[in-house]
Amino acid sequence: MFICFFALWVVLNGKWTTEIGVFGLVFASLAYGFTWKYMGYSPKVDFALFMRIPSAVRYGVNLVVEIIKANLVVCKMILKPDFVPEPQLVQFDVDIKKNRHLVALANSITLTPGTITVDVQDDLFLIHCLDESFDVGTEGFEMEDRIMAIEGGHTPAAPAVTEAAPEPIHTEETEAAKDE
Repeated sequence: MFICFFALWVVLNGKWTTEIGVFGLVFASLAYGFTWKYMGYSPKVDFALFMRIPSAVRYGVNLVVEIIKANLVVCKMILKPDFVPEPQLVQFDVDIKKNRHLVALANSITLTPGTITVDVQDDLFLIHCLDESFDVGTEGFEMEDRIMAIEGGHTPAAPAVTEAAPEPIHTEETEAAKDE
């Protein structure tokens, strides 16, 4: 935080002299002392925030990738002449505890084309999906895992790989055999 205060002082002055640097150090120290005493900041809090930067950057990159992928899917839907959308409302729970992270998740969902966050109450999200292919609540939700990594709750888990049993093939012969 001290570095941010000092950098802001230098940027707002628009030039560099020794006098500006010395006054910047003094005023940055005073501002940091104020935040330490009255706002609860300390070097420990600054270090904890600094350690979350890699998780936040990974989340931002992942969000941009998801937005690009969703844009491509929506473009394909628009350009497909026989496409019939099947909009739906999806409701799901999240394990995120902090309000700012709930807001970040809700805004991230809304930023992604094809989905809109309709309502958030406590840990329950209601999402409108343009089509069932955008259903964000049925499988492991990667955005939630990445936000929880920023929150410090846990690190994103690797997706579990399970093999689904092959579905039986229904033909007229198998249906007739069942009737007998």
